[in-house]
Amino acid sequence: MKKKITARILSCIMLVFVLAGMLCGCGETTGAVSSQTDATAGVVQIYGIGSDGSQWTGSAFGIGTVGEETDTFITNRHCVTTENSDGSYTVAKRVYIMQDSNSFTHTYYYYLYSDGYLYYYGEEIDANTDRMVECDVLYYSEEYDYAVIQALDTIEGRIALELSDSAESADVASQVYALGYPGVSDQVTTTTDWTATDYVAEGPDGMLYPVYSYSEQRTSAISDMTVTSGAVSRFTTIASENDVKVIQHDATSNSGNSGGPLVTSDGVVLGVNTYGGEASEILNFAIYIDYVTDTLDEMDISYNVIAEKTLADYLQENIVLVVVVIAAVVAVVIILLVFFLMKKKKNGSESNPQPASDITPDSIPVPQPALTPVPAAAGTPKADPNDSGFRIQGEKGVYANRRFSIMGVVKLGRDEQANQLSYPAGTKGISRVHCEVYVADGQVYIRDLGSTYGTYVGNGQRLMANQPVPLMPGDRFYLGSPEETFVVVRRGGA
Repeated sequence: MKKKITARILSCIMLVFVLAGMLCGCGETTGAVSSQTDATAGVVQIYGIGSDGSQWTGSAFGIGTVGEETDTFITNRHCVTTENSDGSYTVAKRVYIMQDSNSFTHTYYYYLYSDGYLYYYGEEIDANTDRMVECDVLYYSEEYDYAVIQALDTIEGRIALELSDSAESADVASQVYALGYPGVSDQVTTTTDWTATDYVAEGPDGMLYPVYSYSEQRTSAISDMTVTSGAVSRFTTIASENDVKVIQHDATSNSGNSGGPLVTSDGVVLGVNTYGGEASEILNFAIYIDYVTDTLDEMDISYNVIAEKTLADYLQENIVLVVVVIAAVVAVVIILLVFFLMKKKKNGSESNPQPASDITPDSIPVPQPALTPVPAAAGTPKADPNDSGFRIQGEKGVYANRRFSIMGVVKLGRDEQANQLSYPAGTKGISRVHCEVYVADGQVYIRDLGSTYGTYVGNGQRLMANQPVPLMPGDRFYLGSPEETFVVVRRGGA
């Protein structure tokens, strides 16, 4: 009889887990963009006309709900402005997004001098702007080379891409792809011979000479986009560009790639391609996507981002699996309980249950929160074995005059799910996960977590990313600017 019962129990358990395994595959899958090939559908070519008459081309990529058509794009500042002699910027007179079947012709003019050589006389571009979609420049950064533009009409087939939570989420040597429209691959010479024109040019001797021309036609169809591959070389800064954080990579980038995305093999955007050399050079740079996401947060423009998922995220995304696993566990527990009750009854050896009086509240462990608000005017509380004895107290900003105990690792930033002390979404200068404070061996430490605008101690010393720095009671630190300042105090201290 014992063998038969055991066999039935094992059969029931196996059946429960087989059913759970079958239902695990029922969850809905997303991921409209899951590779660098999919990401090509989110890239466009832009054409700009400066107020001074200058003309140029560049690249941009869509943001919004990932995989859905969008009218909002990210590009470089220099693709939508011209720089003035005093270092200020003037927004382009016109910015367009090119569509299928577009082209524009670049014509060069030279005059034939008396010595038999051709000398440069000028050039012009004939663009088919009637086949393009005009854009508004919503924002450009005065400090760094990126901008946000919005098309005045939907760009059919152009979708929003997924943005990385942090450029440094990629590893050095990991595979990356530069997507865009480099001019070197977008030129087709339509006139191979010099053509005589009706123009004449004045030479250095004051005489008039005949002018000749030749033309190059640049195709601008969306399908003509170029994908180059490479690897992350390192994460660094460029001192001459306001110490901007950049990804150095060797995916070939040239003129025209500016403003296009640098993506992972999963199609996630790590940065905005900005600086590149000639085709033979491998020193190419992309601005951290972190700058862009901080700006989008401040402008309240929606976008999708890959972030570190919490347990709650996984439970929400896999609700069917969670229900099935819980049901399976409950079924197994019930089966085992019935089995043991039958066994005890048969053997006449059922144990006496523990008296209720033996179970006390002190015997039940209570999880301690990582961050516990403490009234600023509170006296010295009763000792708590989990309490480090240290507090951080807000002096300025969102948490001014509020005090919090340091219990475990206390992360500060905008993301409510990822931080114990979270800031409102629109708080300027605060990154998604900005920094953390913790106590080890009786010593308080602070560590910047790669924030965009920095974490500072004392009178303005900026911390290096991921490098713990000790703090003493009375020491101050701030996030982004002195407007968000905290001071370290002891329990019950002023």
